[in-house]
Order: sequence, then C-alpha cells, then structure tokens
Amino acid sequence: MATSATGLADGPIDVHAHVLMPEIYARTRGHSLFAMPPEGAVLSEAQREQARQRGESVCAAMADMDTRLAAMDTMEVGVQILSASLVHQCSYHEAPRESLALEQRSNDLLAAMSVRHPARFRALGGVPLHAPDLAATELRRCMEQLHFLGVGISTRAGEMELGDERLAPFWEAAEETGALVYVHPAGNHDPRFRKHFLWNSIGQSFEEAMAIASLIYEGVLERFPRLRICISHGGGYMPFYMGRIERNYLEKPTTRLKMTRSPTEYLRMLWYDSCVYDALALRRLAETVGVERIVLGTDYPVGDRAPVDFIASCGFSDEERDAILRDNALRMIAR
Repeated sequence: MATSATGLADGPIDVHAHVLMPEIYARTRGHSLFAMPPEGAVLSEAQREQARQRGESVCAAMADMDTRLAAMDTMEVGVQILSASLVHQCSYHEAPRESLALEQRSNDLLAAMSVRHPARFRALGGVPLHAPDLAATELRRCMEQLHFLGVGISTRAGEMELGDERLAPFWEAAEETGALVYVHPAGNHDPRFRKHFLWNSIGQSFEEAMAIASLIYEGVLERFPRLRICISHGGGYMPFYMGRIERNYLEKPTTRLKMTRSPTEYLRMLWYDSCVYDALALRRLAETVGVERIVLGTDYPVGDRAPVDFIASCGFSDEERDAILRDNALRMIAR
C-alpha cells in the first residue's frame, strides 16, 4: 500500500480500533462487562456456545495483527489508530500503583505491536486515570518516549467524572504535550444496565453524554481550550439533544457558573467519530458540530465492517466524505 508524505498509508484513517493484550485481560477480566453473562435471559446450550465463540473471536481479532491487517484491507482502511479496549482491560479498579504497572505494560506491548507496521498504525496509550498525578506522568511517557499520538480514557475514573477538579493534573499534561485524548466508555456497571446488554446498547451512549456534560459544565474546556478530545460513538446522546440543553443554559444561571459560551459552542471544540450506525444520525451530528469535527470510527472488530460504504450512504459531498474518511483525522492528530 502506498504511503503519503505523512508517512502514513493512503486511504481512510480509523480512529476507533480496539486492541487487546491477553496478559492484561487475564488480570482485568473479572471486572469486564464483556466477560459477564447477561442478566434477564435464559440461554440454551447452543446460545451459550454461540456467545462463547463470538467472545473468543472478538478477543482474537483484537490481539492478532495479521488478522487485523487482513480485515483493514477488506474494509478499505489504510490506517488504524490503535487503543486498548477499555471494556476489556480497563485497570481503574486496581490500586493506583498496580493500575499504573498494568497500563505501562499494556503501553509497552502496544508500542511493540504498532512499530512493526509504522505506515498502517499509530497508537493511543492508557493511563491510571483514577490516580491523576500518575496518569499525567504516564501520559508524558506515552508522548515523549513511546511517541504515541495521545491516550485513551474512559468516561469516568472511579467516583470522578471527567470534569472533577482532581483530574486537573491530567488535563494540564494533555494540553501541554498536545496529546489527543480519546474518550471511550469502559461500560456502565449500574444494575439498571445489566439486563439485555443495555450497558452496551444504551449505557455507552449515556456515558459519553455524561462525559461531555462534565467537560463542559465543570469548566475543563474553558480552562484548557487547546485540548484535543475525541469522543467515541458520535458523542453518545449529547449532540442530538441540544435544544433542551441550550434552554437549560439560558434559563438556569447556576448551570453556567464555569462557562463563558453556550453548550453548543463547547460541543464544537470536540471531535467525534462516525460510529453511529445510522446515516440520519451522522447527518444530524454534522449539522450540529460541523463536518470538519467528524472522523472515521469503525469500532473494530465489532462495529462497521463496510465503513467507506456507510459514509458514502450519508449524502455528503465528495469533499465532505474525503474529510471524514481521512483529512479531518490528519488535522486532529497533527502537532
């Protein structure tokens, strides 16, 4: 595959591409919603076997680079920006030092994986976000020693929402280093979301909406305006319900204590991946935040298997389509 002047392979750039390190997952599996049986359903032996096989297939696809490269070629994806699957191997349940050790080991393994095919892969590291000072230190290592593009984080860290003041050291480091911060939920463990895989179908988008709300209302985007943050799954529910949110902002002064502009203006400071599975939804997202803020995301290996066709089906102009497939990502990752 040909490469451009950027050193990256030609073709679409996928920013939502999960990686799994089996040795890390062996430590985190007990806290992973992916590994927990669904509630509210009685499965037959055949259904349980089908679920087991799918789980093994998903994990294998995330771990094996040859499988990944073949899938990328089939999907017409030139470059993946790799990030550890937080649904599988989030370490925030561990004590800070243990979490740091897991994240460091995962980052070292990810660096070794990505450098084998430098034109096809770039990487986002992981940090122990619930320990902000350690997270800031590991973010700097990811940027300065491992030469990653940034880091991936979940939508909250233990009891802390992303706008929590205690996370300021992390956000300071992200802004100072120019790190891209990719926000992807590790899953919502609230019992309300345990039935019928609601944690995945509804809970993930709920988490993304809460993450954006916290970044806006707690003043992170106001305090650190040069941050580069990309939200998975099109930003969850937040971008699609701005009418009520804007009205709340206008009518209730207590909502804007740490804000100097409207919620929609802050919304347009973020980036969003295209993984919404619905052409009308992606068009609505583009109308709200601007096409220039949308980048391709496939949710590899469980998501969109024909991402180029999906973007083509959304009614964008050729220029807009090319921007979503590649050009916007190049701008987003440029330092």
